Amino acid sequence: MQRVTLISMFAAATLLGVGCSKTDKGEETAAQVEAAMMQGREAARIFVNREWKDTAELQARIKETRSRRAQYDTIGMKRSAEAFDSAFVSTIRTINPSIAKHIK
Repeated sequence: MQRVTLISMFAAATLLGVGCSKTDKGEETAAQVEAAMMQGREAARIFVNREWKDTAELQARIKETRSRRAQYDTIGMKRSAEAFDSAFVSTIRTINPSIAKHIK
C-alpha cells in the first residue's frame, strides 16, 4: 500500500513539474520584457553618442545590434524582441533623428 502511495505521489509531482515548466518557457515575465527594453535603450545610446565617419561603420554597428535582438527570437521571446526594437528605435528617434533615417 505504501509503495502505491509513493508511486502516485511521484507521478503527481512529475506532472506538476512538467506543467509548470511549459508555462515558464512559453510566457515571458514583465521583468524579462523590461530587461529587453533596457538593452534596446543601451544599444541606442551607442548610436546617438558617437560621431559616425562613414556609413559602412554605421551599418556594421547596426548589424551587431540586430544580432543582439535576434537572440530573443532564437529563444522564442517575441515580446522581448519587440520591446528591444521599440526602445531602440524610439530612443534614437528622440535623441538623434538624423541617424534614425538610416535605421529601419
